[in-house]
Amino acid sequence: MSSFEGNDQVWAVMDRDHHPEFENVIAMCRARGVEVARSNPCFELWLVLHLDDFDKPISGSDIQTRLHGLLPQYHHRQSPKPSFESLLDNVQEAEQRAARQLEARVAEGEPFGNPSTTVGCLTQAIREAHELALRR
Repeated sequence: MSSFEGNDQVWAVMDRDHHPEFENVIAMCRARGVEVARSNPCFELWLVLHLDDFDKPISGSDIQTRLHGLLPQYHHRQSPKPSFESLLDNVQEAEQRAARQLEARVAEGEPFGNPSTTVGCLTQAIREAHELALRR
C-alpha cells in the first residue's frame, strides 16, 4: 500500500557533473516511475536562468562563478544557498529559457547536452499541482 495520493509525483534532482553512472541512474529512476530534473553541468545553471538568458557550454565551476556575479551573496563553498526570494519572481522566465536551451540541444542532436536543465519541468509540475489543489 502506497502512502502517496493518486496524483502525487516523485522527482529526483541531479547534476550531470562528471558522474559516470549518470545516464544509468536516470534510466533506473524512469523505470521506477520517478521523474528526473537534471542539470548539465550543475544545478546552478537553473539559478542563472532566472537572471540571464545563458546558452553556451560551460563548466560547473564557471557557471557557479557566473551565478556569484549575478547574485553576489551566493558563493559555492562559503554560502551555497542563494536567496530564493530574489529568484521567485523569475521562475517562469527561467522555465522558458530552459525550454529554449533544451530545444537547441535537441536540434544539435544532444538532447541533454551542456548547457541544459529540466528543473523547469519540476517547477511547472509543482505549480500545476498547486493549481489543481486550489480547484478542489
